[in-house]
Amino acid sequence: MKLLGIVLFLTVVGCTLAAGPGMARYDDFKVYKIYIRNEQQLSQLKKFRDTLPIRYLNEITSVDKNYDVTIDPLNQAKFEKELKYYDMEYRVTIEDLQKVIEDSLPRERSTRSTDSTAMTWDKFHNLDDIYGFVDNLTVSFPNLITPYTFGYSYEGRPMKAVKISYKPNNKAIFIESQMHAIEWISSATSTCFFNKLLNSQDESMRKLLMNYDWIYVPIVNPDGFVYTHTVERLWRKNRKPTGFSNSSGICYGTDLNRNFGYEWGAQSAWNFNEPCDHWYGGAKPDSEPEVLNLQAFINSFPDDYIKMYVPFHSYGNLILLPYGHTSDIFPPNYDQMMRIAKAFADAAKVKYGTVFKYGSTGTINLSGYVSGASKDWAYGVKQIPYTGTIELRDYGEYGFFLPPNQIKEVCEEVTDGLIAMVAAAEKEELFRNSGPRNVMSIVNAVMLLCLLQFVSKILMK
Repeated sequence: MKLLGIVLFLTVVGCTLAAGPGMARYDDFKVYKIYIRNEQQLSQLKKFRDTLPIRYLNEITSVDKNYDVTIDPLNQAKFEKELKYYDMEYRVTIEDLQKVIEDSLPRERSTRSTDSTAMTWDKFHNLDDIYGFVDNLTVSFPNLITPYTFGYSYEGRPMKAVKISYKPNNKAIFIESQMHAIEWISSATSTCFFNKLLNSQDESMRKLLMNYDWIYVPIVNPDGFVYTHTVERLWRKNRKPTGFSNSSGICYGTDLNRNFGYEWGAQSAWNFNEPCDHWYGGAKPDSEPEVLNLQAFINSFPDDYIKMYVPFHSYGNLILLPYGHTSDIFPPNYDQMMRIAKAFADAAKVKYGTVFKYGSTGTINLSGYVSGASKDWAYGVKQIPYTGTIELRDYGEYGFFLPPNQIKEVCEEVTDGLIAMVAAAEKEELFRNSGPRNVMSIVNAVMLLCLLQFVSKILMK
């Protein structure tokens, strides 16, 4: 029976990986949403992988939460029997994962073109399309845009960015997307937003363009992103070997959003330390070239220039503020950040009713604690006064596999949210120049030193 089980497992894996030109397939794989009520159920959910070829789609952290998993058709009956045995509430959200994946793929691959119409938002695009879009923006708006190649990924792909600046002395807003390879909606939304920012005649958008500089990194994880288009749609990490292996061979990849050197590993989520797992945080902080490149790029700008740092991720309809490693400690200006996040959530809800929860990662995140995230590094190390990750749609049926017909809706609600968020930050005086305060601090320190010297001389007499 044990041999039969191994044969069945290898048959499933073989069928999954062999179909298509090197692309993993998930024909008739179901996606389950499971609600965990108590610690016994939580422990058992983690143990399922010891006896079943289950794929967890989010980290398993604590009770009173929903978790998404997928499993092949040969093991579905057994899995559902186990769920019922342990009295776990569940429902099937996707009946055929392969069909959902195929529906989200571009019907044709565009080539790198100077035609700006090659980029649309009714389908998802690959790396070449997105880099072509960014290059075309630079050609179309040469007086506004400064292009950057600020480093190269582990496999040698360029990491690109642009800075959009309408006038001198603006403060900057930094947006990055596609840090996790599986989260295609993040780069789809960010490209859509910047297309609107540069081309819209709407007064609110024109104010955003004219009154703030924008720094944009469309793809933080180019290697992983290419891998999701060519080999494995469910891939999350980068593609650097970890130095470890398991029964499947060499283990690749570190979760880049667990690798930044601020409170790295302080509160490790599930499987943070397992080199072959989806959420591996690396052998040490700042170990990945993509992380180091992004940090160096941010460091290349003057202090006090970047006032907001906004990563786009998915999924969950959340606005995640610092900190990720704790639910007990909050930033000094947490109330201010909460007001800014609330403005985003209120505005994003108007058109389509999408509800965004907001708060610190440690208190509201679906995945629980997150140590070593980019937004915590931006706040804790770079002291950028507002850093908040936007977890895009959805929370319900599709998760990471959002249909492309929702891209424009996501873009619209995020655009509305960003307009309101920046307006709220302006009211909070977030964009004011802190230089004078720093100068006054220096002046006060010098005056105090002089006073102390004066008093010391009197006492010596």
